[in-house]
Amino acid sequence: MAARKGLAGHRAALAEAAVEAGEVALGSRAALARWAGMHRSQVTRAALGQAVWGEPGWRPIGLAAVVTALLGVYDPEVVPDWLAGANPHLNDRRPLDVLAQGDVAAVMAAVQAARTGAFA
Repeated sequence: MAARKGLAGHRAALAEAAVEAGEVALGSRAALARWAGMHRSQVTRAALGQAVWGEPGWRPIGLAAVVTALLGVYDPEVVPDWLAGANPHLNDRRPLDVLAQGDVAAVMAAVQAARTGAFA
């Protein structure tokens, strides 16, 4: 990837990373699009570095933050199961559902609990 400058370059890199994280978490770009409420073409454009705005664009960014944190705790193949499973730190809700509602902070707190071995 060629060097990019400024805010636009950072946003493009973030969009690309969000798609990669979505693929780790959900298995495919199509699954990411369904989960985020985006058209598959938006995901393709994001993978090429075009930022996606609005609520659909926010979801992959939040997911990317969580996936990045989870990769510090678990192997990549465990991440999808963690995200799709009921989590006691989230009142037995699935982290993917909580993220889809926009509560990145609650899911990050659950990641922190997993990292430190805290029990709910």
